[in-house]
Amino acid sequence: MNEVKITVDGATHAVPEGITVVQAMWHIGREMMHDVGCLGGACGACAISVRFPGRFDNQCYLACQTPVEHGMTIAFMPSDASKKEIAPLPRTEPAEQVLFQYYPETRRCVGCRSCSMVCPVGIDVMGGVRAAIAGLHQDVADRFTNCVMCGLCAAVCGAGIRPHRVGAYTRRLTGAFYEKEATQLLERINEIASGEYQDEWNTLLSSELSDAREEVLNECT
Repeated sequence: MNEVKITVDGATHAVPEGITVVQAMWHIGREMMHDVGCLGGACGACAISVRFPGRFDNQCYLACQTPVEHGMTIAFMPSDASKKEIAPLPRTEPAEQVLFQYYPETRRCVGCRSCSMVCPVGIDVMGGVRAAIAGLHQDVADRFTNCVMCGLCAAVCGAGIRPHRVGAYTRRLTGAFYEKEATQLLERINEIASGEYQDEWNTLLSSELSDAREEVLNECT
């Protein structure tokens, strides 16, 4: 098995090629008690800062989703320590400025884009914050759909804004008060009805896969 060398907290280690950063930590004997969670890229617990050879800028990723590369330097970011506000939903359709009742600091955004630059899943965080200031709840919710709540955006915000908390609250608002047609689901249903996936379906049902299909059916019954 080929190996690559990575640097973690100033120490260099040889690890197998093709594994993720989290798996590499296990390989070098790091217990990873506080820096891992779902291992599926959904919880944001394993945010890391990475510097690649020949580059002077750091990039933020999730360790459970990032394969090791030779020469990469890795630092695990601290978990989000910000206090979650008790922000109940209003009884009626919310006013545009309702989130300022719980997150008034959101108005202090200066548009530096630091939050967007560190987001490990590529969200336009600053755009979401600006939309929140304008009271565009649906826009904010759409932008933060993929948020994993790692809190890096809050950690780098010089204005003390907690964009991930703002995004989560706004998503709750839109889920409770705004109807939204499931356009992607409807598109997929239309694609299936038009026969776009018929070849793949026929392949699945072909004799070449009959043994696997029978095994799955037997397990289900």
